[in-house]
Amino acid sequence: MDIKRILKEKKIITSFILLAMLVEIWILFTFSERNYERVLFFIALFIYQVRFIYLIWFLKPNRLTFQASSSQKKPFLMDYTLNSLFFIVFPLGYTFLHETFYAKWNLGGKWQLFFFCLYIIGTFITMFSEYQRKKIKELEPDANYRLRGIFKSAICINYFGEILALPSLFYLSSGSIIIFIVIFVQQVLDFSFVQIPRQESYIRKNYPEEAEKILSQKKLIPFIY
Repeated sequence: MDIKRILKEKKIITSFILLAMLVEIWILFTFSERNYERVLFFIALFIYQVRFIYLIWFLKPNRLTFQASSSQKKPFLMDYTLNSLFFIVFPLGYTFLHETFYAKWNLGGKWQLFFFCLYIIGTFITMFSEYQRKKIKELEPDANYRLRGIFKSAICINYFGEILALPSLFYLSSGSIIIFIVIFVQQVLDFSFVQIPRQESYIRKNYPEEAEKILSQKKLIPFIY
């Protein structure tokens, strides 16, 4: 893969993400009152985008952002498209959802604070697991990270973080508990019946000697499943 082209893509995407964040800041300080519920939403949104910038520049500096893009006929076009959707178009969509519908559906400030905390916890779990995976690969290149650190509590614990974070962001955006439940169920089903089975097949194929030990651990929810 052309490293120079990857770096060019990251610079372009980062520039547009920062532009989108400026638009979001302008909306925050221009429209409606700045009550703490709106502020919590925008803080969560900024964390979502900053987290992505951290991911592409520090955790995956020389790789395409989306692993699935690499197998496509036009990997860069696919990566540009997915990056733009998830981290530019969707955040602006979350902002529109919040500004348009939140006041109609929200359950109240205490629930907003609860889902904000859930979002922070989920984001931390995902980011910490990604960071730890990178460090283990750097310090112990022959070791399987799935048998180290936070991954010992669940081999797909980064997915668990996403299950907490993404539905919470949707609630912070919309104020709708129904939307939260729909996204939560979709995430659980996707990870349980699509992503984790793929991981299991990958582990059995690439780490046959360690597969039994790895797969005997919890898969998604620490100490539970």
